[in-house]
Amino acid sequence: MPHSCQFWINRFREDFLQRGRSETSWLTDYQKILKLLPPNATLTANVLHEVVVGTPVNSKTRKRACMVTGAIARFAGVKYDPSPYAGNYSPAAVNPRNIPSDRLICEWYDRLTNPGWKWIFAVIATYGLRPHEAFRLDFERFRERNPIVFVERNTKTGSRLVWAFHPEWIERFSLFSVTLPPIDLTRPNVKVDESASHYFKDVKLPFHLYDMRHSWAIRTLEYGLDPSLAAKQMGHSREVHDRIYHRWVEESVQQRAYEALLLKTDRPKPP
Repeated sequence: MPHSCQFWINRFREDFLQRGRSETSWLTDYQKILKLLPPNATLTANVLHEVVVGTPVNSKTRKRACMVTGAIARFAGVKYDPSPYAGNYSPAAVNPRNIPSDRLICEWYDRLTNPGWKWIFAVIATYGLRPHEAFRLDFERFRERNPIVFVERNTKTGSRLVWAFHPEWIERFSLFSVTLPPIDLTRPNVKVDESASHYFKDVKLPFHLYDMRHSWAIRTLEYGLDPSLAAKQMGHSREVHDRIYHRWVEESVQQRAYEALLLKTDRPKPP
């Protein structure tokens, strides 16, 4: 017997969470697309297709729409394959020119006046965290002056350990003196992210908080950290890491090799 879109959305969400997926992933990746379905209409291939083609071509939203409609179609036993419409969007399209330099990060840290948001800004910069993860740490470790942060399980990709790149920023930014802004942390992670984004938009930060996560990733390459370890600390797979940062890995390795050659005393010299 056919069922409505809302019936299948409810069943799909229940199964999604029972399989250990996070509420944050549901809100950010799935609900944004599934809310476009007409709740009282029967879930059919045509209804799903209308959602897909209603999103911009070659966009992140189109790619997400194809992923989500394909997943609920398989779950509900509806014959629909959205993959031909996914387009060519790739997160690897992050433009290095949009990534803040270490100097710019320090300049903005010194400009910020709200102690809580200043601390959040600094811990994101030093450890490459997602914004909501800065609120979901084992703060006792910091108070005990342990420089390795422990990200708790109730975050987008679960618990993990992260190291500081640069470690000097721990003292520079007074990170052992934990200070949080007064926001409601019982809300879902996506809402915590929104609070952070709103604050830094209001103070006219010239880059996004998430851009400092990219800065951290590039910094680990400059330090020479194995990309597999960097991926683990960022809370994503090596495949995702390579897809986003591969060209920077290549450039970083080439640059270090070039600099080592320049230091050789017997290298060729120009006339």
